Amino acid sequence: MEYTKTFQDLQLDNLVSTAERLKREGWRCVQLFCTNTENGVDMTYTFANEYTLANYQVRGVTKDDVVPSIQDQFLGIFPFENESADLFGIHIDGMVLDFAGQFYAIAEKDPMTVLTPEAKERQEKEAKKAAAAAAKAAKDAEAAKGADEGEKSEADLEAKLAAMDPEKAAKVRAAMEAKKKKEAEKGGDA
Repeated sequence: MEYTKTFQDLQLDNLVSTAERLKREGWRCVQLFCTNTENGVDMTYTFANEYTLANYQVRGVTKDDVVPSIQDQFLGIFPFENESADLFGIHIDGMVLDFAGQFYAIAEKDPMTVLTPEAKERQEKEAKKAAAAAAKAAKDAEAAKGADEGEKSEADLEAKLAAMDPEKAAKVRAAMEAKKKKEAEKGGDA
């Protein structure tokens, strides 16, 4: 007989209710494995019922997330939850059998979350690209703000000139035009 396998994404806040439902329906939890990704750790829980394997994937778990234990429903998952805590630094709350980080005698804390040199280089490049994009966006926003202020000051000046004596206004406009022309010529020489 061949096993049927399914994969389904699962939100972290639905983990306990899904485990409770599967327990009521007669499923067994046969494994939990973790995969280190650039977005955090993907946790895959595998449940079995006769010849069906159902895999539920909780994606992008970070060290800031609290993962509820499902040992109260499936006690046999205790080695996998302790392994996830020891090797990946996952904070699993409420374990019935909690080895408190001593399930494995390891020299390095959370060894499976150490980045390869290639992954670290890729992350640094992406961070530089993001910083450059943010700097460009800030510069563009500042230029747009300056343009808006320039348009506003020109509009304010035109309003003042309209309220002036027409002869005075004409002289001010002529002086402004001469100044613009002089600045343009000066800029062309540079």
